[in-house]
Amino acid sequence: MRLIGKQAEDQAAQYLERKGYKIYFRNYRFGRFEVDIVCEYKDQIIIVEVKALSSLGIKKPYESVSKIKQRRIVKVADHLLCEYFPGRECRFDIVSIILNNKEVKIAHISDAFLPEINISY
Repeated sequence: MRLIGKQAEDQAAQYLERKGYKIYFRNYRFGRFEVDIVCEYKDQIIIVEVKALSSLGIKKPYESVSKIKQRRIVKVADHLLCEYFPGRECRFDIVSIILNNKEVKIAHISDAFLPEINISY
């Protein structure tokens, strides 16, 4: 993991804990895919993707969570919920971080995305 990614995940975990979130897992892997943080808040399991950049020059960090990335997160979350939290409610958040030498800016986006429903007839 690149240093900025590790720093961002540490910052995100500390931020969430200060807000009262209980962290269960960090960097939880299922197969080739991973979720950054798994936590609980108000009886709901929260799957958190952390995205960081060193500046806002080109785009915002959260804009890097593509539909493909979302599907991968949902796949890991599906396994995780069945294995550790059967029957529990879940939501998907993004913690978007700007890390530079001067300051750290954190934006927490609750319910950042919903799992896609695939219906075949």
